[in-house]
Amino acid sequence: MTLLLYGALGGAFFFLPFALIQVRGYPAALAGAAFLPFTIIMASLSHWAGGLLDRFGARLPLVIGPAISALGLGLIGWMVSRGAYWEFLVLIVILGFGMVISVAPLTTTVINSVPANQTGIASGINNAVASVANLFAVAILGAVALGVLNHALDRHLQGVTLSTEVQQAIQAAHGSFVIEPALSKIQGADRLAAETTIRGPLAESIQSVLLIAAVLAISAAAAGTLLPRSTKITDPTGS
Repeated sequence: MTLLLYGALGGAFFFLPFALIQVRGYPAALAGAAFLPFTIIMASLSHWAGGLLDRFGARLPLVIGPAISALGLGLIGWMVSRGAYWEFLVLIVILGFGMVISVAPLTTTVINSVPANQTGIASGINNAVASVANLFAVAILGAVALGVLNHALDRHLQGVTLSTEVQQAIQAAHGSFVIEPALSKIQGADRLAAETTIRGPLAESIQSVLLIAAVLAISAAAAGTLLPRSTKITDPTGS
């Protein structure tokens, strides 16, 4: 579950800034501010989420939390090329709420699954798996996104009649999530046409990886169903 859930989150957080800055054209400051609701929710509600273990046991939070995260990721993927900035904030709140329900119960379940003298090892393994999940997510989803981007750019080149300058700009956009270098040598109407053409495939590629991230999160929810239905696990930290 740690591998799947943190892989989904790591992949999504790597590509979201590209969606906000490169596709939607928001300034970097606004793109960074979009993550504030997630941070605030994680900081303020973690204590409450730890208490869910005492009330419901581990199974229910570890099914519902990743499922809510999957919903948030799927909706963010769907909104990559549409909707207002505040709508992104609402979807980040949904994602944050799903993650806060998941993280404290997941960590506590891992720690309580071993004898007391091995809790440090269990926590270390869990953290290592989370780090590996982020690395794999960026590497694998990055390759997928580049493949989708390049294919979509080629499709646009074949499907419409464009000036030579615009075609060269689109060719230069292959293999990159940053639009500006491909547009550096053209101006005016050609620049606008190339920018519009490139943003479509870029949005398509980011949407693809965010939907994959949603599938990873829902797979984590499915893994949660393997926990015993009635087992309640007490948080050793007293949260």
